[in-house]
Amino acid sequence: MNDDSSRIIELREITISTNQKNQQRQLVNFFRSNNSSTLEEIISRLPEVSLLRRGSYGMEPTLRSFNGGQINVLVDGMRIHGACTDKMDPATIYIEPINLENLQVQTVTTGFMSGSSVGGTINMKMAEPDYLNANKITGMISSGYQTAAKSFYESARLNYSTDKWAFRMSGTYRNNKNYRSSGGDVIDFSHFEKANYSLSVKYKHNTYTYFKADLLGDDGWNIGYPALPMDVGYAAARIGSLSMHRENPSKSLYKWQVKIYANKIDHTMDDTKRPNVPIHMDMPGWSKTYGAYSEAELKVNQKQKLLLRADGSSTFLKASMTMYQPGELPMYMLTWPDNRKNQYGISASWLMQIDSTVKLQVTGRTDFITHNLVSQEAKDQVSIFGYPSANRNDLLKNLSVLFSKKLSQKIKVSASIAYTERMPTASELYGFYLFNSNDGYDYIGNPKLNIEKSLQADLSAIYNWKNYRVQLSYFYSSLFDYITGTINSSFSTMTIGAKGVKEFVNIPDASVSGMEGSLILKPSPAIDVVSTIRYTAGKDNKGNPLPFIAPLKNTTSVRYQPKNFSVQLETEAASKQDRINIEAGEDMTTGYSLLHIRFGYNTMIFNNIIEIQGGIENIFDRKYHEHLDWGNIPRPGRNLYIQFRIHL
Repeated sequence: MNDDSSRIIELREITISTNQKNQQRQLVNFFRSNNSSTLEEIISRLPEVSLLRRGSYGMEPTLRSFNGGQINVLVDGMRIHGACTDKMDPATIYIEPINLENLQVQTVTTGFMSGSSVGGTINMKMAEPDYLNANKITGMISSGYQTAAKSFYESARLNYSTDKWAFRMSGTYRNNKNYRSSGGDVIDFSHFEKANYSLSVKYKHNTYTYFKADLLGDDGWNIGYPALPMDVGYAAARIGSLSMHRENPSKSLYKWQVKIYANKIDHTMDDTKRPNVPIHMDMPGWSKTYGAYSEAELKVNQKQKLLLRADGSSTFLKASMTMYQPGELPMYMLTWPDNRKNQYGISASWLMQIDSTVKLQVTGRTDFITHNLVSQEAKDQVSIFGYPSANRNDLLKNLSVLFSKKLSQKIKVSASIAYTERMPTASELYGFYLFNSNDGYDYIGNPKLNIEKSLQADLSAIYNWKNYRVQLSYFYSSLFDYITGTINSSFSTMTIGAKGVKEFVNIPDASVSGMEGSLILKPSPAIDVVSTIRYTAGKDNKGNPLPFIAPLKNTTSVRYQPKNFSVQLETEAASKQDRINIEAGEDMTTGYSLLHIRFGYNTMIFNNIIEIQGGIENIFDRKYHEHLDWGNIPRPGRNLYIQFRIHL
């Protein structure tokens, strides 16, 4: 769905056009000016998105400061549940830009179509094989190096098609050493290696229908987390799906898609490479999900259409910890008691073009969700906290209304209101002594938590004329039965050095508000200017600031590209953050400003396009960290990079 409440960022190789319809695509040059960028680095530049950073790998996305179970993070509409109790493995790490076609970022107005949510949805759509060069092998090979982490990047993509069949393969390898911050200081345990690979096969049944099979694998190893007491020895994802797609503009059933999928996530934390650890621990985790969904777009008449979705999934979760105490037998416990979550949902969105200037959209969704502890061991462990039964059956409800109007050829405004709900996460329900290194507390779950609810209003205005586009948005969200951790002095700590124990509870209410803005302009055929800004504030029922709220931030890029050469200047600036939650382990973060410069050159050799990219990030070697960086670990200092890309 592409409306004012969502942002779709194209990631495939495209030609930037001066046509007004393609203004949004100018963001691509802004996001992809360094082709070796990770997906996390790309989405962090969106005005709605920030990252909770615990290391160079596995940064957790936040959407308007909503995170964790408050937002949906999907791969091609598929649910993928991380296997790490410390949130080291968000779904975004299993995707590389090379195997992604676009990012769809939806705020709460319609961001619950694919799953109940109080914060919105990030959906990563996988790239598909194409039929553009039948009976020919086409593709791309790229290689890059960056100095800050002495990192190597290798990537390749191949496409082959016949009249009926199309095949697409891709692979990416990254090897990052411990990076250098400002002044040459090396940040220990910031290294990682990973390999990502995908295969997609498409069969064209007829003009309107095709079938597709997709396989995606991702393996990471030797992964360090400087802000955490543990690292990751091995992390793996296996994601597969079969789907049918039908699109017929002449029929009432305009689009129809059916997909079945399965994925398995393995994640093994350990501290064996950490010095001076009094008691070594292993913490493996597993996640398995099976699911299916069907989406349809119906044309009711020339002015109305209906979007429908039905989906279901079943997820099994388990995580454990083994402590090896000198001179004693190892101590074993479940940090996620093995549990199963079953979800069944239906959603619908009705769009009506009332007249040439006014549009109305009404969206609703309901989910029936069950949580069950699978083994007797899991039930016995949860009963320690006085919960004789931890099974749950919940019905979630979501409803939104979006109204938009064109005031003129140049100006469009929209307003929306939404009521949404979300389920507590596995950690919030069943977590067993999950240590939080940011505030220094052990956390335990609460199977009796209420559903978290939100009532949110959005206002947006767009000025769009010729080669200029300005968009401003404001939102306010009231949260009820807000889920947070509070100290429970009746429990003793498990982790050595922990300050105490916090239990997840509901508080009566909280609020989050903020604004985003973007400016895209093209003052001449050779110049592109992109600027984004964001600001968010949040407080609980006692007026205390909510934790993990990013401060005011602006990013501006000016790109000059007369022909086949380009130069781009980028500024990145954030204000200080002094609205902090001390109980959550936060402290004040100073502001910072950075300057980056990037160069690009492309030419044709033997009918192959050759691209060369290079640049310097953090030119002045500023020492800084962002507010959402755990442990105040400094970011990389001056970074020189170069990359070569050949289009076959």
